[in-house]
Amino acid sequence: MSDDVRKPKLWFKGGERPHHRLQAPRLFKILSMIRRFAGPQARRELGLSDFEWRVMAQVGDRAPMSLNELAAASAHDKGQLSRGVKRLVEAGLLVRESRRGERGVFISPTPAGEEVYDRLVDLAVSQNEALIAGLSAEQLKIFGTVLDKLESNAQALLAAEQDLRGEADNEPAEPPKGRAQA
Repeated sequence: MSDDVRKPKLWFKGGERPHHRLQAPRLFKILSMIRRFAGPQARRELGLSDFEWRVMAQVGDRAPMSLNELAAASAHDKGQLSRGVKRLVEAGLLVRESRRGERGVFISPTPAGEEVYDRLVDLAVSQNEALIAGLSAEQLKIFGTVLDKLESNAQALLAAEQDLRGEADNEPAEPPKGRAQA
């Protein structure tokens, strides 16, 4: 292979390779690692699947919740959530109830569900402590500020993308020029 083939194309500014500047891939990698240790611990210690502990965390934190509120908070499909809630109701961890004068069904933890939620919170706190081990109070403060800014920027980018998709819904979709169609 010639040197020309192995050299990266410098289409980015400053001659720096993209992975030295791009932060999203690093964030995805960290999130993936967190999910890979958090999910198995929840299954092992609480008997909950990854999806179930997420539902329990949302409902335990914000009960009572409607399915629509749960869908908005968790960014999951309502059909998937409905099936997950049904399993948790059958397991005796959640209850669905109607409220007088209000439309829809509200989801809350049962007493057994509250115990599971409390154990879930304890597990999350211990996982968080292990994750931030070795960081000073000042580093955590700076990190919190950086995360707040990243979240704000991400929300702005998402809103802009949603605006573009809303405009694109009225126009026929065309593939970008120069790209092959799948």
